[in-house]
Amino acid sequence: MIYKFFENVNSIEELKRQYKTLAFKHHPDRGGKVEDMQRINAEYDELYKRVKNIHETADGKTYEKKQAESADNDMPDKFKDIINAIINFDCVIELCGSWLWVFKAYEYRQQLKDLGFFYCSNKKAWAWTDNPSNNKFHLSLDDIRRLHGSEIIKGDDEKTAKQKLQIQGAK
Repeated sequence: MIYKFFENVNSIEELKRQYKTLAFKHHPDRGGKVEDMQRINAEYDELYKRVKNIHETADGKTYEKKQAESADNDMPDKFKDIINAIINFDCVIELCGSWLWVFKAYEYRQQLKDLGFFYCSNKKAWAWTDNPSNNKFHLSLDDIRRLHGSEIIKGDDEKTAKQKLQIQGAK
């Protein structure tokens, strides 16, 4: 299949990064066309089937999870729904690995709770993942960024948001 919107998707993390960028750019609520967003969603669904068990480390290496290890097998991917629900919030949205982090979102706390986000008081941010675990490690946000990589999806403007998050992480 020839993809109009997605390029070089080799892992689920890359698919999610590109989807967030495309949704931010083409979502009808942000001035995009409904037809483009429908095509993006169709391409996402097709690519998701192909790469759902292929993951990427922070240094760009890929590995494949075996079917038994993958938590995605029985649960449909909610990622598109989450992005579409929060795309118009006036906040900073960051992707670290398969986790979404939302900063400066106090006024949206109830909507975030309803979407399955939880508040991390030591990070002063809301977090969401489609693959929850009983994580007993208490890593700082900077450690999480170094381990899994990071991308600002939306903010005041992306450059300003990155600077603010770096300052926040240094505190």
